[in-house]
Amino acid sequence: MANKKFTEQEMLTLRNSKYVLDVSPSIVHFSAEFKKLFWKELSKGRLPREIVSTLGIDPNILGDSRINGLKTMIGNEVKKGNVKEKILAQLIKKNREGKE
Repeated sequence: MANKKFTEQEMLTLRNSKYVLDVSPSIVHFSAEFKKLFWKELSKGRLPREIVSTLGIDPNILGDSRINGLKTMIGNEVKKGNVKEKILAQLIKKNREGKE
């Protein structure tokens, strides 16, 4: 089943999360910190929908298809070692932006 498109209000709500880097009508880009926390909680046996909600993202906005896809997508990034690298890159970028 295809993911539904986000409304303007849903995109605004998602953008207000500290864990969302960007959102378009069809895609959400989560921060490396979100991915790290999501994977940590998933590894403890928590359900993806519960984790998303705990991290302050409305699971009803994302929908079950996106939430379930997070598990696979983040799992693949963890296996490749990308999550730690992304956290470091985001911290460096944030530090540089603060100096400008």
